[in-house]
Amino acid sequence: MSIIFGPNSRRVLQFLTHIEDLSPEELDRVADLWKQTSSQTRAEGWAEVHRTTTDEERYRILVAAAVARRAALDAARNHRRHDWAFWAAVWDAAAAVAVCDRIGSHYNVLVAPLAAVMPSLSHCRRDELSTRELQGAVLKGGG
Repeated sequence: MSIIFGPNSRRVLQFLTHIEDLSPEELDRVADLWKQTSSQTRAEGWAEVHRTTTDEERYRILVAAAVARRAALDAARNHRRHDWAFWAAVWDAAAAVAVCDRIGSHYNVLVAPLAAVMPSLSHCRRDELSTRELQGAVLKGGG
C-alpha cells in the first residue's frame, strides 16, 4: 500500500471518498461549526501536527489536506455553496486524519466540524498496517 497521504493514508482515502456525499445543509453546518472553533485552538492543533511529525510526513499530510480541500471545493461548487469555511474545515480534518492519534486531543479539535456530519471521524482509527509495514513501504519507495 502506498503511503502517499502520510501515516494513515487508507483512512484519508476513505474520508476523501465521502466528502462528495455531503448534502448542502451538511456543508453549511460544517462551515458554521468551523467558524465557532477558536483560531488559537486550531493553530495549537496544527502546531502539534508539526511537532509530532517528520519533514517527510508533514509533506504527505499537507498533500492529503490539499487533495481534500480540492474535493471540498468541488463539493461546494456542486451544491452552489461558497463559504470558504467548509473547505478550511476539510483541510484541517484531512490533516488530523492523516496523522491520527499522534496529536492527542488536537485530533478532536481539527475534525470536530466534519465529525458532526461524518460520525466515523469522531474517533481516531489508525490504518491496519503496522508501523513496521509502513516503515518498510517508505524504505522501498512505496509512498
